[in-house]
Amino acid sequence: MIPTLDLSHFTSGSEEQRQKFVQDLLASFDESGFVKLINHGFDEKQLSKLFTWSKTFFNQPLEAKHEIPNETGPRPMRGYTGLSIEYVSKLSSDEKIRIMSDTKEHFDQGPAFDTEYPNKWPSAPSLSGFRPFMEAFYLQCDEVCITLVKALEAAFGVEDGSLVERCIPAATDLRLTHYPPITVGEMRSGKTSRIAPHSDFGIVTLLFQDSTGGLEVEDRLHPGTFAPVPPTDTMEMIVNVGDTLERWTNGKLFGGVHRVAIPEPMLKDGEEAVLPERYSMAYLHKAQRNTPVGPLPKFVTPENPAKYPEMTALEFQKWRNSILYTY
Repeated sequence: MIPTLDLSHFTSGSEEQRQKFVQDLLASFDESGFVKLINHGFDEKQLSKLFTWSKTFFNQPLEAKHEIPNETGPRPMRGYTGLSIEYVSKLSSDEKIRIMSDTKEHFDQGPAFDTEYPNKWPSAPSLSGFRPFMEAFYLQCDEVCITLVKALEAAFGVEDGSLVERCIPAATDLRLTHYPPITVGEMRSGKTSRIAPHSDFGIVTLLFQDSTGGLEVEDRLHPGTFAPVPPTDTMEMIVNVGDTLERWTNGKLFGGVHRVAIPEPMLKDGEEAVLPERYSMAYLHKAQRNTPVGPLPKFVTPENPAKYPEMTALEFQKWRNSILYTY
């Protein structure tokens, strides 16, 4: 369902390879909102360390994680958010989805230079190398996203670099997520989900997942139905369109809806079967905070007038974040 593209064809390939990558990227985003990437610049050692650090962080005692609590609300997220605090389900208009709780905990970080919403880092000696690794990983993710935005500029015929300009300096949130074990019965109850169907707020999202499975993508030809994205290779990067790109293109592209459900191999298991824990990393690439996220003039015509109101990227993020929490 989701094609796999070679990013090196754009970064160091021939002109023919670059053009094909650009065309295939736009086609995949148009058809499903998703693409998979190989030769993205991250090696197996880096990704192994990423998941090792994630497990070390989440395996801390709860009181240690709560030393760096995320302040829930409309602000960008920083630090630790506990189980079933964030309700992605509230973004849905479907009442059957809105009642679901998300059984996940997560750690969020922003750019290292951010003084308005500063990062929060654990102090445990076992995590002394966590901050430098994650800051370096963040910067490398940002480079990949800028490369993808350059590819989109080529796809849309934007020759002045104005899309890339909207992404600098970074205002992106990087999230490590841990999904604890949960029974099949709980997942089938209709009251809980690992994460409910949703689209992301930003421009594009980079995702690395472990081998547990459960990620599903909505079939746009049959809304409300989902197809599994099995983790065939933990080196594989999954990229999806976010809502900001939908707004910029005035609905030409739109956010890829996805969820985390029962892994396909366990669908026939009984109610008491337990889904193993799951780990993922999402780099939720966002425009610089003061950048407008209304439709770009290029995508507004008399036949297709502007569908989205003007607001800044930060105002958009605060609006969407304000929906996620219960008080």
